[in-house]
Amino acid sequence: MKKTYLLAGSLSLLGVVAGAGIATANQPAPLENPIPAEPQNLQAAEAPPTPSTVADASSTISTVNELLANQDTMGQVTSVSQLSDVRPTDWAYQALASLVEKYGCIAGYPDGTFRGNRAATRYEMAAALNACLDVISDRFATKEDLATLQKLMDEFKAELATLRGRVDKLEARTAQLEAQQFSTTTKLTGTAVMSVQYGGRPSSPFPSVAGNLAPAPGRTNPTVIAGVLLNLNTSFTGTDLLQTTLSTGNAGRDAISTYGLGSQIATTLGAPPNPFTVPLPYFSPSQYYWSGFGPGVNLFRLAYSFKPTKDITITAGPQFYPSDIIDTNSWANSPASDFGTYFFLNNPFIVPYAMNFLGGAGAAIQWNPKEGPFTVRALYVAAEAGRAAAGIAPPSPGGGFGGDPFQASLELEYANKFGGGKNSYVVKLQGTYSKTYGIEAQAGGINFELNLGRLGIFGRAGVAGIPSTYFPQVSPLPFSILGAPAAGMMAYNFMAGIGYKDLLVPGSVLAAAAGAPFINSAPVGGPINNADQVNVEAFYKFPISDNISITPIFTAIINPNNTNGGGVVSGQPILQGVIRTTFTF
Repeated sequence: MKKTYLLAGSLSLLGVVAGAGIATANQPAPLENPIPAEPQNLQAAEAPPTPSTVADASSTISTVNELLANQDTMGQVTSVSQLSDVRPTDWAYQALASLVEKYGCIAGYPDGTFRGNRAATRYEMAAALNACLDVISDRFATKEDLATLQKLMDEFKAELATLRGRVDKLEARTAQLEAQQFSTTTKLTGTAVMSVQYGGRPSSPFPSVAGNLAPAPGRTNPTVIAGVLLNLNTSFTGTDLLQTTLSTGNAGRDAISTYGLGSQIATTLGAPPNPFTVPLPYFSPSQYYWSGFGPGVNLFRLAYSFKPTKDITITAGPQFYPSDIIDTNSWANSPASDFGTYFFLNNPFIVPYAMNFLGGAGAAIQWNPKEGPFTVRALYVAAEAGRAAAGIAPPSPGGGFGGDPFQASLELEYANKFGGGKNSYVVKLQGTYSKTYGIEAQAGGINFELNLGRLGIFGRAGVAGIPSTYFPQVSPLPFSILGAPAAGMMAYNFMAGIGYKDLLVPGSVLAAAAGAPFINSAPVGGPINNADQVNVEAFYKFPISDNISITPIFTAIINPNNTNGGGVVSGQPILQGVIRTTFTF
């Protein structure tokens, strides 16, 4: 590379190689001594030199000798800025910069100049061209390399043919999939749950037939429960999501749900029978989540989420659930992979059972400023927004987007990591105003989790105030069944648990929790409301593969429906065991 003596613009180099002059739109007038064209015939090329030609050759030889004498002091130019007499305004600046920086085949004079305005002789151009060709040859395979490659191709001819056939098959299959694919924007996912449960207790806490005050006989029979959710997840922009979910199942029932926890036949002692049953939205039912799915196919969810800005997500639709947006918890929120009963999945004060069971139409917004630790969520959902008629008999007294049942909620979250990112915590402060089946309530709550490596501590707590003016609309409630005055009431709940991940096998989860769903200030009426119901539950999720898991679950309900027994009401606990198998795809 030391003998690289290119002393003219790179475009002049190309002109010599081509044997013709070069003209560009930005090129200045021809030099005073332009490089001569190649001779047009052999005779002209062999003509004896004229005196002027000899003089030029002598001058050139002198120049070349000068360059050869100083070649050891000349350095390879790696940047065009090293040439002191080259300016960005020169017409060949870009071409020269490309030869210097891309191909590395330009050297300057010892004084750091390029002298691009002087004419270059054929000897100089030959030296420069040879240098560039050396660089180019170094970057490509030599004849020996090509010969070796050909030998390898011959040796592995059979393998290459097999590989070519596989590539052809893949191309054909890809073309077929593109032609027959379901959608370019929609992805199908699903969750299928199959459970076997066994449980019960000696007798029911309330009459099984209206007007019959004798306790109903208990049963402890096994049942099989099945539920399926199919999700069509569609994205149009890459940052939005249209979720369409269909649900079905075998309408299986678990032992706990057959005892009517959270509901009471609307009759008083000695009053005429009344078959109307009212589910109390704040006396959390404890039945297994997947009970009652099917047997028909229903629209379970239809909602659209999009991001108008990077920090804001908006969700709106005719059918989704408050728990899709608020009150999430990584340990106690997924009925397919952790706890199985409603109370441990969501706070019944913040997400009333009636709302999260029915779902509804509404809108929600989530704001995560600069994608930092703070997040704000707000939502409004009406559970029977599709009902246009008013005056429908309970338990549907209202209907419509602004009618009963509905809820409006606000949640403030702070989440962060510590300990080098190995530990984390999340705290959520919540508020909900709701009206469900005639009962208005204002509630506040807290949701937290602390993750210390594989160990987690989590819980929820809430308080709700219920005005007395709404009690007569669904009277009598359990706390007024014996004629006690229906005064304004305060209600409380809590649950707390502990869990451990990756026990025995990666992906496994062991967790247990306990809590009280409906501690209240209403008066005691004999055996009614004379105790606090306590729920206890434990599970161990054991992954069989990435898509299949088996989860044994044990649940105990102590003092069901806030009674410890006495009179016609049984206070014996309800026990239930479940083996849940979950398939995801």
